[in-house]
Amino acid sequence: MTGFAGAWLAQRGQIRIQQEQRAHAEQVRWLDDKKGLYRDLLITLYAWHDSLASILKDEDDGKLLDNRSAAYKWVVEASLIAGDEVRSAVSDVHRALLRVQPVVFEGTSTTDEWPLQGVEDGLSTLEDALRAELAMPGRVGSRPRWAAVDRGR
Repeated sequence: MTGFAGAWLAQRGQIRIQQEQRAHAEQVRWLDDKKGLYRDLLITLYAWHDSLASILKDEDDGKLLDNRSAAYKWVVEASLIAGDEVRSAVSDVHRALLRVQPVVFEGTSTTDEWPLQGVEDGLSTLEDALRAELAMPGRVGSRPRWAAVDRGR
């Protein structure tokens, strides 16, 4: 009976280790995809911001439509693979850019502050969220958080 229980426990342990390895490999596999996608996302969101800023400064670069269209593409792509924090930050920046467009075009700002300040704050928050998400699986010598919790039981 003892031999059977020992074999069963060893098999359970081996299965758990394999599950952890598969989950970690999946995280690492997505890391390279996310890096490129997040880079392109930030570039297009900043380009959209810069186009709006150029309009505010009466130096229209004529690229607003292209930059906005590209940003829409990357926002959708990011929403498919991003974690909750990144997805929320992307959504916040996207909404801020959409909210500020009428202000830029109509010059209807009700305050003296820079109309794009909310967008810039959102972009900063997004960058922090992206760094946090990309740093999690790539830390040297670290285990996935859930693995540390399971072993602590």
